[in-house]
Amino acid sequence: VLLIAFLSACDDGNALRRPVATFDTLPSGAVRVASAQPTGWADSSRAWGIEEVVRFGSAEGPGQLVEPGTMGVDGAGHVYVVDRKPMMVKVFDSAGGFVRAIGREGAGPGEFRMAFIAVRGSNLVVHDPMNARTSVFDTSGTYLRSWKSSCCFWDDVFIDNAERLYIPTFMPPDSTGASRGRAYTRYRMTGEVVDTLFVPTREAETKEWRFVSKGKGKDRNMMSTVVPFTPNMVQAYHPEGGVVTGWTGEYRIFRNPSGRDTTRIMTRAWTADQIPEGVRQAQVDEMIKNAKGFVGEETARGVVRLSDVPTAAPAFVGLKVDPTGAIWARHLIGSDSTQTSFDIFGADGSWLGRLTTPIALPEYGGMIFTHDGLLATIEGRDGLPTIVRLRLKR
Repeated sequence: VLLIAFLSACDDGNALRRPVATFDTLPSGAVRVASAQPTGWADSSRAWGIEEVVRFGSAEGPGQLVEPGTMGVDGAGHVYVVDRKPMMVKVFDSAGGFVRAIGREGAGPGEFRMAFIAVRGSNLVVHDPMNARTSVFDTSGTYLRSWKSSCCFWDDVFIDNAERLYIPTFMPPDSTGASRGRAYTRYRMTGEVVDTLFVPTREAETKEWRFVSKGKGKDRNMMSTVVPFTPNMVQAYHPEGGVVTGWTGEYRIFRNPSGRDTTRIMTRAWTADQIPEGVRQAQVDEMIKNAKGFVGEETARGVVRLSDVPTAAPAFVGLKVDPTGAIWARHLIGSDSTQTSFDIFGADGSWLGRLTTPIALPEYGGMIFTHDGLLATIEGRDGLPTIVRLRLKR
């Protein structure tokens, strides 16, 4: 028996020497998971694999995408994509063949002026912040119901495993007028309110560039934007409910089932990468280009300074959670126009290792997980918007 056990360990690639994470329970009851090294794989021979399966949405015809927005996927692998010109939801089968269009632009029943979607079971949910309304269709396209919801928040919606729908909503400021964080109203599929999820932020610690143009009254324009690469709070929905959050100035990720509570803290050994000066300068140039249309080039150049942009990269720049509960922390360094790099944390919080995708994935939105991989909106080889399906081999 001992010999068999020894041979099994050797056959498992020296499993006896594989690093493990450290689990500690803090006085608050939260579990802290610390990983000094990757615990799943230390080299590419053991890493999860990821490969492209199919691309679709760019061919001429009713399935061509003009300005794609958010996406959803059902249990059969059908893909639902918002197309904004004209506004509708386009449905494709698992191989990328066009199936049907759902809804149309307008304010009547089954219509929407802007759409953020989520799919669960036989339900397609469309949140329309312009009409301050949320609607439910079945996945065959039949309009079922709608209810009044929040306006003005252009953000993803989500349905968790308990079939609670998350809609971004207004959170009143504190007594000083400062933001207290983000809020999400959770609904049942019937439109009944379950509760409100509050997620604190650290906006007071986030550095911004603020622009105020010359002029008075209606001739005066103002805008603000976060200084590129400075630490900020990022978050992602969790399929089991609540969110995961992280402050990018350090490698600490938090599991928050009800928003304000913390049940698990995930850390890993980390040394900040240096940001190439060309990357920093490109961000400055892009910001000046975007701001000068609102406040004028002279004002924009007076506000945007290269010295404000950090030279050290944040720990991560975004978070995603896949259907298994694994957390994907996106890297700045290692992600470019040809690929995207992630740290993967298992559902227990241990750092498994790094995964790099064979194509560049969009940084904000335009990416969702499926049961066996992910979908992303990219610019295709012909320069047109394209959906790409990637298969993940765990």
